[in-house]
Amino acid sequence: MDLFSIILIQMVMLAIYVLVGIIGIKTKVMNRDALEYISRFIMKLSLPIMIFTNTLNGATSREVIETLPMLLIAFCMFGFMFCVGTVVSRIFKMKGDNKQLYKALIMFGNVGFIGIPLIASIFPERGMLYIAIFTIADQGLLWTVGMQLTTPEAKKTKGSIAQTVKKMINPAIVGILLGVVGIFAGVKLPTVIDSTLTKIGATTTPLSMIYIGGLFCYVDIKQFVKKAEYYVILLLKMIVFPVLLYLVIRNMSFISEEIKITLPILAGLPCMSSVAMFANANGADGDYAIGAIFVTTVASMATLPFVSYVIGTVF
Repeated sequence: MDLFSIILIQMVMLAIYVLVGIIGIKTKVMNRDALEYISRFIMKLSLPIMIFTNTLNGATSREVIETLPMLLIAFCMFGFMFCVGTVVSRIFKMKGDNKQLYKALIMFGNVGFIGIPLIASIFPERGMLYIAIFTIADQGLLWTVGMQLTTPEAKKTKGSIAQTVKKMINPAIVGILLGVVGIFAGVKLPTVIDSTLTKIGATTTPLSMIYIGGLFCYVDIKQFVKKAEYYVILLLKMIVFPVLLYLVIRNMSFISEEIKITLPILAGLPCMSSVAMFANANGADGDYAIGAIFVTTVASMATLPFVSYVIGTVF
């Protein structure tokens, strides 16, 4: 099966999960509090377990070392999109906290909820290794640069390096570290434990998209679909940048063909859900972030298959 077909099938599945989430809210099977508990379960249990088991079972120590150049490219990706966000925010003459929040929205993609199932389905054997390496840059920048961008100027405080590092130690990072350490140590989980943890991790994808679908029920759609700057994210981050990135890296001999596909797909993901969570927790305009997440997530049902088709067919 080709790249386009795999992505298309996965996006149809994700769309169905989103629909289930919407139905769950509309029929009062779930409410806002239930969504909060689902989010906690995903972020603190099922997602870290999924990352840990898939990383441990999907790579050798040699493959981990060979994949490290991907980390440098990932940091360059985030740096470039930060610059793009800065330019766009000036063009639209954004002011206040939303100017900073916009940069976070254009920088960070929804790796945990959408990127993982996509890459795992495209590359079942080594996909989670690529996610693990990419997540080092993703989470590292999210908990440093992202935290600053989602915090209102009036509430920003200077913290020590130790405090910053402490904030970066979250369940997802722990899952990555344990998985990588386990690879180099040659750890193999007993079959019953491995099977049980794998099944728990497998709940991440449906639950994450059900959560997003439910969250959309609390969004004032009419208010947000009119914001032009959201569609700039859609065009630049989710279509133009992934294709340009592929053109840049496709002739790099020091990275594998699988990584050359993985990075553009991750670059073209819709806005990260955690940006809205951070904004709400830090007192910024969380609704503004949710609006961008809604527009880009809905659009991703078409843009991700389109990007995969361009990459797999045109080039």
